[in-house]
Amino acid sequence: MTPILAFALATIPDVAGIRTLYGFAADIADSDVAEFALQRQRARSGEDGMPLHLQRIVAVSWTLRLGDEITCHSGGDADEAALLQALFAQVAQHAPCVTSWSGAAFALPLLRYRALINGITLPPHWFAEGTAQSGLAALPYATIPLDDMARLCGFPALPVVAGGNPWEAYRAGRLGEIQARCDIEAMATYLLFQRDRLVQGTLDAADYRDAVAQARGWVGQQAAPHWRDFLAAWPPTEG
Repeated sequence: MTPILAFALATIPDVAGIRTLYGFAADIADSDVAEFALQRQRARSGEDGMPLHLQRIVAVSWTLRLGDEITCHSGGDADEAALLQALFAQVAQHAPCVTSWSGAAFALPLLRYRALINGITLPPHWFAEGTAQSGLAALPYATIPLDDMARLCGFPALPVVAGGNPWEAYRAGRLGEIQARCDIEAMATYLLFQRDRLVQGTLDAADYRDAVAQARGWVGQQAAPHWRDFLAAWPPTEG
């Protein structure tokens, strides 16, 4: 059985990068630097989302299935390079089928940019052309919110970062809240990936139910509050 790794990322404005590009003095507050870039982006596109090359990764989570075992790992740290290395090490070690919710539109190009900026070696999967060769299995739902699709498919809603803004949460020292959201996103992505395989006919109904039951069993063994809340909201008849 090919290992499966579903990952999720959380980002904030790359204040250091914005300073470099626009020459802000060191005494200008990070919040003012970020607000300048956000307003510039709103004027250009009408949206708050920063360009990919100006988003710094502050949390990474992945759900990894290896045979009959499933685990979820997470990391949140000021050291973006360490987060990238941890994720890439898992991919290099296990050569899994890698997926994320908006991989082709967001996560995969973002990882390429941030690896380039940090000088981090990409795992072999990222060098091949095409998903069949590279093991990168993009879910074709980038325009649909992950939370919406998870709920419509019978899975729990994702936790909401207070204020709905990871940048504000990060500035307030609530990195744990961002990590928890990332954990649940990775698990929800894994579950929807398995459901997508069922829809495509590459996974039969019995194996799909087994995969969901395995994930539920792992979640049920976790003591962290966000996992307890996730399990409590998980309908027992899903699938």
